Amino acid sequence: MTSDGSSSPGADLHTGLYADNVERIRNSLQERLSSSPAGDVLAPYFLRGKMLRARLVCAAAEAVGGTPGDVEAGAEAIELLHGASLLHDDIIDQSPQRRSLVSVHERLGVEQALVLGDDLLLMAYAAIGAAAPAHPAGRVLEAIATLTACARDCCRGQFQELCASRWISEDEYLSIVRGKTAAQFIAAGTVGATLAGASGRLLRSVRDYAERVGIAYQICDDLRDITGDSRAMGKPTGNSLALGRPLLPLIYLWDAEPAAAQAAVARLGDDDGAIDELIRQLELRDIPERVRRTQHRYAAAAIEALDEFEASAGLEALRALAMLATSDLAEPQSRPPQPEARIADGTGP
Repeated sequence: MTSDGSSSPGADLHTGLYADNVERIRNSLQERLSSSPAGDVLAPYFLRGKMLRARLVCAAAEAVGGTPGDVEAGAEAIELLHGASLLHDDIIDQSPQRRSLVSVHERLGVEQALVLGDDLLLMAYAAIGAAAPAHPAGRVLEAIATLTACARDCCRGQFQELCASRWISEDEYLSIVRGKTAAQFIAAGTVGATLAGASGRLLRSVRDYAERVGIAYQICDDLRDITGDSRAMGKPTGNSLALGRPLLPLIYLWDAEPAAAQAAVARLGDDDGAIDELIRQLELRDIPERVRRTQHRYAAAAIEALDEFEASAGLEALRALAMLATSDLAEPQSRPPQPEARIADGTGP
């Protein structure tokens, strides 16, 4: 246990990492949702989530010398922002399931889900405003500015992805991922660190760390979209693949052999064996392992961004979260990140 009674990193990262804080955040979210439209419908989705971003808020705060319990309002805001993005993403991706539940737009309708997503965005700002009594006004305003900037980056990345073809370069792919996925991790890390009083070099390090963890997380999600088990993930696999979204495994397959990539994709939807054939083409060229290596490099680079931090429970929690982005979401046998490769200026491995 940490000094404020929060849970230290444990063997079970889903339940042991800041478990007391997460429980309070869940309860606060449930109470807040009880007065919102269709709050009874939305609450189970929040209760089933891993709260990875909320844990990151707490870890970043503790790593810079703050108290996790003092940044729970910021963590709640991040989870509401993430929840809003999931509602909108499920509409865009036509996904019928989220966290092993029927998706909100399937249950209530597209128009209703859009409105609820917008409401969650506004609730995020109300939640972060609740941090005011515990923090100087300047920190709260800076955290709100961070939340806004990262939310806009997320929108830009999503828009960029919707406008992109399947066959883009790795650099273009990473530009999209920094917006649509990493921006939420950046928001979580920097909101937590900002509310805890970090500035300058430490705040930049938290931002670099969070961006790289977010990229590693998305790379893993790309691979799982092709090879994953929908039952284990709690959402359908193959949606991004079927919708023509740029995925790193396909980008690597295109780099290795464009004709094979086009032929494998052309079969999708035509027969039941198309996915198996695509996976076979990927494995023939060792592309899943190449994707994992890229993923691990970003996770290792995230850990390297923490080199200047003093030893603390928060620092260990940040390292554990970087491990989660590679070890828990990836296949069980995937190796943990090793600090062997540097990523200069966040431009790529």
